[in-house]
Amino acid sequence: MNTKFCTLSLSLLAGVCALAMPAVSHAAVGNGNVGYYTGCYSAGSAKAPLITQAGLTPVAVASLTASQLAPLGTLIIENCNGSDISSQINADVKAAVSAGMKLVIYDWEPGGGTAAALPGAPAATIQYGSGSQIDLAAGSPIVTGPGGTLTNASLDGGNSSNHGYATSIPVGSQAYLTTANPAQIVAFKYSSGAGSVVYSAIPFDCYLSGCNAGTAPGIKAYFVNVLSQSGFTTCVAEGFSGPKLILCKQVCEIPQSPARLTALIRAYIAVFRENPPCGR
Repeated sequence: MNTKFCTLSLSLLAGVCALAMPAVSHAAVGNGNVGYYTGCYSAGSAKAPLITQAGLTPVAVASLTASQLAPLGTLIIENCNGSDISSQINADVKAAVSAGMKLVIYDWEPGGGTAAALPGAPAATIQYGSGSQIDLAAGSPIVTGPGGTLTNASLDGGNSSNHGYATSIPVGSQAYLTTANPAQIVAFKYSSGAGSVVYSAIPFDCYLSGCNAGTAPGIKAYFVNVLSQSGFTTCVAEGFSGPKLILCKQVCEIPQSPARLTALIRAYIAVFRENPPCGR
């Protein structure tokens, strides 16, 4: 038995778990409300049936303000207005992600300044570069889900199936899609504060009902499978180490009795001032 952990957990439980669980500042944790903000070729409501297919509740979002974002567990933003993503990732969006919201981005205009504009300014290198072939990244968690099963051919065939890719992503991130070159990452997920971000350099709406509808047959399946994924993979993938990694594993990866799990969650929030990543 790891005596260092025993000392840590006993100390936490004795000194912290008696505290009332702090209030979570955002409604995201355990929240099935999915906001959709923009449509490009289609009306934004075209996304609603796909959100429902993922077992979630679609919510039309009129403006990216704190009051509109507060009820959401997930927000979908599609950037197709001819400018970089910074025009939509405002302070309220960043605050909501930090507090626990999942942000799903479909970016038609990636470029050198994209990573700096994203929540948490991840250590990623993202550039423009169109192509017609998209493959599944090794270990991609979105291969199967309520949208169906994806193969390396599912997202191919568009005039520009992708509009860019990352050549580096943050430590602990999860790659979802690549070009034919596995080093060119078309879509990935990373953590930011208590929330998470899924970034896809894909002109989604174009293949939903617009310029190339039907040429990328798996795009709807990809959309649904991404939504059905929680923001959490493993504690190691979150980039945690030391006491935070130990306590994260206790909360998120090791079966516990209900009473002990409640105490561990209280300890995690009290010590690290954020929700456990598996609560996203």
